Amino acid sequence: MRCPCPKCDAIIEIREQDISADSGSQKCSECNDKYWFRQEKFMMRAFKKQGRIYCFGCGHELGNEMLCLHCGGLCPDYCVVQSSKFVAHKQKKASTGIGFARRPKAAKQVVAPQGVSEQKSHDDAEPQTKDTSEQQTDKNLLSYVALAVFILILTGGIAKFYLDHKATQEYSKKFIVALYGIKSGTDLSLKYIDAISSGWTDPSNTAKIAPRTDKKDLDKLVKVKVRIEQAMATLNETPEKFAEARGKLIRLHGIYEEIYALNISTPDTHDIFADSVDELNTKFFKAAGDLKGTMPEELIEALEGSVAKYRNLSFMVKGS
Repeated sequence: MRCPCPKCDAIIEIREQDISADSGSQKCSECNDKYWFRQEKFMMRAFKKQGRIYCFGCGHELGNEMLCLHCGGLCPDYCVVQSSKFVAHKQKKASTGIGFARRPKAAKQVVAPQGVSEQKSHDDAEPQTKDTSEQQTDKNLLSYVALAVFILILTGGIAKFYLDHKATQEYSKKFIVALYGIKSGTDLSLKYIDAISSGWTDPSNTAKIAPRTDKKDLDKLVKVKVRIEQAMATLNETPEKFAEARGKLIRLHGIYEEIYALNISTPDTHDIFADSVDELNTKFFKAAGDLKGTMPEELIEALEGSVAKYRNLSFMVKGS
């Protein structure tokens, strides 16, 4: 696991096999000061931490959420790294107030009325004691039920948050794949269009007849087009926060199809053909800018994280 030194912020590396529930320590190679680390269960996050905490599953720093936003682990164990030795937590014995502790019975003197036996007086007193015991049992039962309902609500809330987060991540990946397909299809179409334009204006083409995209290249364009349509179909069930961005993506897809169609068109002159190409190319990049402006934060992060893999999307990332 790699993380910043708690004293000098230099990058340090802690071997996974060295991290356990028993605290360990080692020296920073940069500042030569000692730091301590250990593994803790998720429930221990209730105690204040001196240092930073990192997901034990993937090594990324954890925030205040109930799950790791990097690997999606729910209530993960973690490693805490700090600049001083660990101090044992002093825990007070918790009292829920819902136990069945037996209360001592107070001595009660029963005075029998004149003409009524002592036995009768005791018989009359017993129902009152029984009623008190039943009331206490009912209160305890209600406390247990309330606690159970609270736990169910809390668990349901955590589960919904986790599922929503996973669904957002999956949709963002599909969206980026569709965007990558549209840009790749557009680039390929423009490549073949450039070949048509060059052949049309070539001095050896004395008849000035527009060349046609050959069958092999057309087959490749069709295959790419089918894959793009399949990627777009995966976005049919769109979360509300992505609805506007998907509308802009559909617009971009429409411009791509217009550029694709130029490969099989028969324009009257080269000038008309060239003007159509320039106009559609301008429209494409404007629509891409409009799309970027409607992307939610999760989609922006997915886009920025995908540029290393999908290099032709770098034009949509600021500063690339």
